Formats: sequence, C-alpha cells, structure tokens
Amino acid sequence: MPFPSSVMEQAAQRRLGEPIRAFDTRGARRRALVRPALLALGVVAFAALAVAGFASGRPWPGALAASSAVVCLGGAVSTFRAHAGLLGRTGVPGAVYLFVHGLAVDDGKALGIHRWDEVTAVTVSGVRAAPGARTRWRVTVTVAGERDLVLGDGTPDAGVLGEIVSAEVTARAVPRLMAAVESRERVRLGPFVLGPDGIEKDGDTLAWQALDEAGIDDGVVYARAADGVVQLTALAARVPNAVAFVEVCRRLQARYRDEGDRVH
Repeated sequence: MPFPSSVMEQAAQRRLGEPIRAFDTRGARRRALVRPALLALGVVAFAALAVAGFASGRPWPGALAASSAVVCLGGAVSTFRAHAGLLGRTGVPGAVYLFVHGLAVDDGKALGIHRWDEVTAVTVSGVRAAPGARTRWRVTVTVAGERDLVLGDGTPDAGVLGEIVSAEVTARAVPRLMAAVESRERVRLGPFVLGPDGIEKDGDTLAWQALDEAGIDDGVVYARAADGVVQLTALAARVPNAVAFVEVCRRLQARYRDEGDRVH
C-alpha cells in the first residue's frame, strides 16, 4: 500500500524519517459490511421461496428454502458479531503508517502523527477461538495526552504491527524503568508493581534474589520463584509494556545474581 502524499508531508514535518510499512483496515471494514448484507439478502430470497413453496402446496421445496434462510440468518448474525468491534469501536483507526521514528494514524477524521518517544505504552494480546484457529490480535497503543489507539479487528498483520510497535516502545521503556527501580521508586505495570525489593502483585512479593524466571507464555505474563512457591501471573491483555516488564525482570535478576546484593 503506497503512503499518501498528505501523510508523507506531515510525517516529514515531525521528522519521522523513512516510511516502513502501512497497515490498512478499510478493506476489512468494507468486507465486514458486505458479507452480512449479502447473507441478509439470502435470508430474504430464501424466505420468499419458502413462502411460495408452502403456498403452492409443495412443502419439501418450501422446507428446504426455509432451512437455507435460517442458515443465512445465522451466518449474517455471526459475521456481524465477529466484526462488531471493527464497525463500532471509535478507537479503531482506518490506517496505520509506520516510520523509522514514529507512526501516523488515520482514524478517518484526522491524521495523528506520533514520535516513538510520545508512545508511553503498548499492550498486545492474542485470542484463539479454538486450538489451531487463527489468532485474533489486539494491540492497544497509549500516546501521552491522547486517547488509546486500538488496533486488531481487521487490521492486516496485526500481530506483526504489534511486534514492531512493541519493540520500539520497549527499547525506550526499559531504560526508564531500570532507572526508576535503581532510584528506589515503585513502578506499576498493570497488576504488577516493580520496586527495589522485587515484584509485587495482589499483596504478594517476589524478591529479586528469589526470582527464577520471568516471561510470556500463551497470553500470560509470569514471574516465578526458584522454589515454585511464589508465582505471579496476569493476562498479557492487562499488562502494558509486558515485554519491557520481562526484560527489566531478567536484567535485575542477572544483576542480583552477579552482585549477590540488592540494588541501593
């Protein structure tokens, strides 16, 4: 997808650098409208055939048409529900344009230009309706002083988009979080709190010296002790900057392991 000249001009004014890739949801929006509409037309057509069949004394064709109408109706309802977020959520942008130093978001009303240092958090989660099914990604981008940008439903390659944005935000968040903890500050990331003494969640504390592993697995962010007694977990959808959280935990774990003492 080519970058519109208006996007390139405004991106140049904010010094976003070279364009990387565009993600456009507008095609998905059109499909989300067309599919239920076509199925609804099928309902009307088969219902008319069913009425005609029963009225003419031919019950079997009428019953077959009625069954087809029910199938079309179910398909229309399911399709509409599957795309309801894409059609109704105001936070879903029409297109996202990635640049070396930031991103541009077109919500259909205005074009927002954001440098990476203005993006304070990113939350990435994926849901599968069944084993082996396609993962439905949801990416929430938090920009300082503005509403959250919700990407996912219908965004092409939403998982790839989430990885790119997460990598950029993580590269900037990790030094900031490390500096805060080293200054003996406490920093909240969703349900987790990082502090000089360790990781806290719901009244439980896992000391840095006791931390064995932190990571993300199957949509769950976790930090566990070597003895297995303490394990703090939360859904990735509830943890902004989850990748940064894991990286900070691993760095502090390595530091305490090497130094044998807590950070002062």
